Amino acid sequence: MIHIRAAEPSDAAGIARVHCVTWKEAYRGILDDAYLETLSQKRLTTRWRTALDHRSEDLDEQVFVAVQGKTVIGFLTVGASREAFAPWDSEIGMIYVLKEHRGAGIGRVLMKAAADHSIRRGMFSCGLWVLRDNGGGRDFYEALRGEPTGRKTDSVGGKLVQLVAYWWNDVAALADRSTTPILPGRG
Repeated sequence: MIHIRAAEPSDAAGIARVHCVTWKEAYRGILDDAYLETLSQKRLTTRWRTALDHRSEDLDEQVFVAVQGKTVIGFLTVGASREAFAPWDSEIGMIYVLKEHRGAGIGRVLMKAAADHSIRRGMFSCGLWVLRDNGGGRDFYEALRGEPTGRKTDSVGGKLVQLVAYWWNDVAALADRSTTPILPGRG
């Protein structure tokens, strides 16, 4: 059985493992390979522990985990928009699910958790940035009817990359769409 819940500081190592593994899978050939090789579960665990310990200071920020038994198999971060001129109130910073668990609807349930959290915090639209060349991620957001709304260039690991924005102007509709079954391999 898979459960979605708010992350706790004790989840830091599990989140770091998912973060490290999924980045190396998803971004090979998109981001600099040397940068990806520097990603370390140990360093990411420290980073996630710090983030989870300080999360309670900002109630808009939340990290959700998908757990199977006691093992973290996916996670999502959500909070208030990080950009002053973005058309959305809340922003999904990260969503990752281990490859062997994709297609079971875990990503959709994580997105529903983010939408529900946004509504509870009084944020009624939601958006995110995704690497332009991340076809799997873009397919997932488009299956949830995210609307492409912008582009920008950013630096990740010392390499300039193109990002595409997706947004949902009605986060309640995202919550509803996130409960609808989809084809295998799409979330």
